[in-house]
Amino acid sequence: MMMRESGKKRAPVEAQKRSSVRRVADAIRRDALERNEGELLGSEDELILRYGVSRPTLRQAAALVAQENLLVVKRGVGGGYFVRQPDSKAVAHVAAVYLRSRRTAAEEIVRAFSPIRIEVAKLAARCKDEGLRTKLREFVEAEEGREHVSFAEFVRAEREFGHIMSQMSGNEVISLFLEILYDCSALLSPDEDLFRNWPDRIEEYRRKRQKLAAALLDGDEEIAVVASSRMTATTAEWMINQLKRREPKERLIVVPGLADAGASTPSRSSPPAAPIVRAARK
Repeated sequence: MMMRESGKKRAPVEAQKRSSVRRVADAIRRDALERNEGELLGSEDELILRYGVSRPTLRQAAALVAQENLLVVKRGVGGGYFVRQPDSKAVAHVAAVYLRSRRTAAEEIVRAFSPIRIEVAKLAARCKDEGLRTKLREFVEAEEGREHVSFAEFVRAEREFGHIMSQMSGNEVISLFLEILYDCSALLSPDEDLFRNWPDRIEEYRRKRQKLAAALLDGDEEIAVVASSRMTATTAEWMINQLKRREPKERLIVVPGLADAGASTPSRSSPPAAPIVRAARK
C-alpha cells in the first residue's frame, strides 16, 4: 500500500519537472528568436536568475533548444549561452531524411516539385534586385560556354540555379520546401534518378532551363511559368517511361497535357512533375 502511494506521489513530481523544462525551453527559444546570430543570451548564472529555475532544469531546457540549432552553450572563461540561427541546408537535409525514412516514392517527390517550382519561377520573374539578376546572368553565360557537362556538373548547376531562383523569389518558406525536395531527390537510388547515365536528357533539360532563365531576366512572369511548366512536363514524361521500364505493373502518374504532346498517359491523375537530380558527392 505504501509503495503504491509513493508511486502516485512521484508521478506528479516528474510531470511538474517536465513542465518546468518545457516552460524554460519556450522562454529561451523566444529570447533566442528575438536576437541575432552569435549574440550572448547570458551566462548560466544570469539565466538561472532570469528564468527562476535550478541549474539542472536550465541545462535540460537549453539542451532542447540547442537541438533546434537555436542555441550554442560554451563553457569556461568567456562562455555562456549564445544565439544561433538554423541553417536552411541542415533543416532541409533532416526533413529529406525524414521523408525518405517514410519510404517516400520517387513519383511523390516529382509530383511535389511541380507547384513549388512553378510558384518560385513566378515570384522570381518579379525580382528587381540587381545583385541577384547579375548572379543569374553570370550563371546563364557560364552555361552557354559549356557545350556538354558531366552528370556531377549538371547536378551542381541545377542546385545553383535553384538557389538563385529561390533567392530571387524572396519567399523563404517556398525556398525551404524546394531545398527539401532537392535533398530528397539526392537520396534516391541510382535506378530512380532521371538523369544519371542519360546525357541526352541532361542536354535537353539544360536548354529548357536556359529558356526559363531568359524569361526571369526579362521579367516576363507569364513566359517564366510556361517555361517552368514545360520543364516539369518533360521530366514527368521521363518518369513515366522510367517507371514502365522498371516495373510494368507499378503505379504510374499522369500529367495533364502530356497526351496532347503525344505522350502516353496511365490511368491515375496527378499534377505536372519536376526534375529529380542527385546531389553531387564531394
